[in-house]
Amino acid sequence: MKKTGIMILGAGIMQLPAYEAAAWNGWYAVAADGNPEAPCRNRADLFLNIDLKDRVGLAEAARELPDSVDLRGVFTCGTDFSASVAWVAEKLGLPGIPYQTALDCTDKYRMRSRFREAGVPCPDFCEYSLDMDLQRETGNLSFPLVVKPVDNMGGRGVITAADFGTLEEAVKEAVSFSRTGRAIIEEYMDGKEYSIDSIVHNGEIHITGFADRHIYYPPCFIEMGHTLPSSADKETTESIFETFKDAVRALGITLGSAKGDIKLDSRGVMIGEIAARLSGGYMSGWTYPYASGVNLVEKGMRLAMGMDPGSMEETEHKTSSERAFLSIPGRIEGIRHLEEAHDIPLIRDIFLLSDTGDRVDFPRNNVMKCGNVIAVAADRQDALDASAAAVSLIRIDLEKDDESTLDFLSAPLDCDFPPSAYSLSAWEEGKQLNGFQPDYSMKYHESHVPLPPDSLKEQKDWNLLSLERALDECFWELPILKSAGDGQCEWTLFARHFWYALTRGGIQGALWYIKRNNEDI
Repeated sequence: MKKTGIMILGAGIMQLPAYEAAAWNGWYAVAADGNPEAPCRNRADLFLNIDLKDRVGLAEAARELPDSVDLRGVFTCGTDFSASVAWVAEKLGLPGIPYQTALDCTDKYRMRSRFREAGVPCPDFCEYSLDMDLQRETGNLSFPLVVKPVDNMGGRGVITAADFGTLEEAVKEAVSFSRTGRAIIEEYMDGKEYSIDSIVHNGEIHITGFADRHIYYPPCFIEMGHTLPSSADKETTESIFETFKDAVRALGITLGSAKGDIKLDSRGVMIGEIAARLSGGYMSGWTYPYASGVNLVEKGMRLAMGMDPGSMEETEHKTSSERAFLSIPGRIEGIRHLEEAHDIPLIRDIFLLSDTGDRVDFPRNNVMKCGNVIAVAADRQDALDASAAAVSLIRIDLEKDDESTLDFLSAPLDCDFPPSAYSLSAWEEGKQLNGFQPDYSMKYHESHVPLPPDSLKEQKDWNLLSLERALDECFWELPILKSAGDGQCEWTLFARHFWYALTRGGIQGALWYIKRNNEDI
């Protein structure tokens, strides 16, 4: 008797739920990934080391599977290769959308063109490659503009340009991330951003997840997490859903999955992007199943295999809060408090994307973060508080002699990007740091550290750690630091360097400086 088989494109962490679903159902899982050491390769029954861009090679490999395997479908989630999925399905006569439809869903220029033809609200845009006249092509667009590679995901090469001077650099960056050497330039959309997942079956679009996205750090677009379900009111939600469904229909997605990034712009609901797959970023595989009780990836796989997806009724009504944690530039010497963070009540998962010995940088896209945590609770605020507590507890220690760390911590405190962890601009005494040029190669002696007013201590860094908690940790762990106590500001070199490192680099910067300055610690 033949085994029911499914080909899964991608064998990374984002595809883990697909391999688990295959195992639960007894399906023969054929994995394909260009990385020979892909994390989920051993969860597959058969691993094929094939680049996911090589659609011809994927189709040939699918045809050459053992006779004992009855391949019923091809599937992906959390990758940008729905076109490869469609190609293989079309060549082998498996369920799916036409290849040309999939191209419309993966090429951002083709996608925007389809929206414009169908009257789906989206920003004005143009296509660009380096052989075009940039000024002429963008002459009808209004700044600020957003530049993206037409064929990549995860925020790679996506940047906002405030004027023509910054636009020239932005398009070079975007084109460098494009497999076809092309970018799309579109007018900036303001307002809140949302993510939607859906299942498309028998001509109906079923919404299967609606989340608030938390985007920071312009001119880049860094998603520091999402919260599911969304906090949008009923009227807003209905308007967003209607526009999303119009966009899915405009692209011709009639079977399988569709995910969308939607903006509630000052002009109304606007479509960011639609993809013919389930979302990545932990939403389809973790946060939605946790919040709803629905195994969304399994249902998407069933559709890809020509099966009925089954009931999509939600059996749980909880909140999932996913938050990312990041690092300033350097090389990781060690990571502390992971176990303590995982032991925080309501924390369900911690995903570590960087480890000891890895080089890290302040993220310019969504694949450069160091890790993520997920909290799940019946009460929304409880989930938010738990995820914030976990990311603020984790410590990424950096090697003390790395030049990239030194460069970051020597940059101006008012640098636009990457931004500083904290701001002392409202502290009169803190103005003494303006124009200060730190020299971290010098060694200084113990001295008093003046403290800012309580109102400034409430501000939080990228990892949601308050300035007050950062100071408390420094004083507790490193007894060489002492508050002046009497309110007198003793701005010694040590105090200036300490405050500069803490303001610019948060707790990472402060601990890095003290370790560098005190060999015995």
